Amino acid sequence: MRRSLFPLALLLAAAAGAARPGGGSPAPVALLSSESAHYRQALEGFMEAWGSTVTVVAADARPPVEAWAFLAVGGKAAARRWPRDSVVVACLAPSVESVEGDAVTRVSLLPDPAVLVSRMRALLPRLRVLRVFWSSESSREDAEALEAAGQRQGVVVLSERVDPPSRLPERLRAIDGKDDALWLMPDPALVTAENFAIVREYAAARGIPFLGPTEGLAERGATATISATFRDMGRAAALSLRARLDGGAEPEIVRAARVTVTVNAAAARAVGLGPAFPSADKVLP
Repeated sequence: MRRSLFPLALLLAAAAGAARPGGGSPAPVALLSSESAHYRQALEGFMEAWGSTVTVVAADARPPVEAWAFLAVGGKAAARRWPRDSVVVACLAPSVESVEGDAVTRVSLLPDPAVLVSRMRALLPRLRVLRVFWSSESSREDAEALEAAGQRQGVVVLSERVDPPSRLPERLRAIDGKDDALWLMPDPALVTAENFAIVREYAAARGIPFLGPTEGLAERGATATISATFRDMGRAAALSLRARLDGGAEPEIVRAARVTVTVNAAAARAVGLGPAFPSADKVLP
């Protein structure tokens, strides 16, 4: 079984409830799929943007009977059956859809595509052709959004679906032409340890920058990572839930507005980048 590089757990943190801003309704209840530092970061970001702590329970626990506004962190939490007329925002649950007729707003793992492409161009000034791989059907809309953002900024995004993910080596061998960079969509089905190593080695052999979709991959040898942090995804979830509770119409998918650029200096130098990286937020040796 392939091991995904996307963690699926969070350290549970109990917290006191708080009043809904602007009224006396109960504060949201956060349901967490399991124990992971990454889920905790998302929860902390949510509470920072919400302005107070929230009640936290495990994904399979029964929430307070009066609760009707929820943050679901992780796929297990997002896929549960919700009380009738619930308002739900799901974070770090890329494959979740509306369940049992309830409208679930999903925070995408892909941040704002316009910001993403802009930060890519700042890091790679000569970027004109970006080849992107994805696998899950749930990533299709994200891939299309990235293509559109690239077109507006003069970057041709060559988006390819790899299904099943095991076909990635075959797709790499079939590439015909010169790409300026490679990027994997933040698609847990595709971004396995095996596939990451294959793309990293392919890019290194051809001197092409390889951009990863989550910060930790820079430590594993990606040229750079350009992604929303888990904390920023939690903030996006809080802003979305607040808008829905205040009567606003929210789309089914929302995105973090900020991205973090982390450069692996050794890997970047190996493909001809550097020596300085003024556009990066973090630089690893």
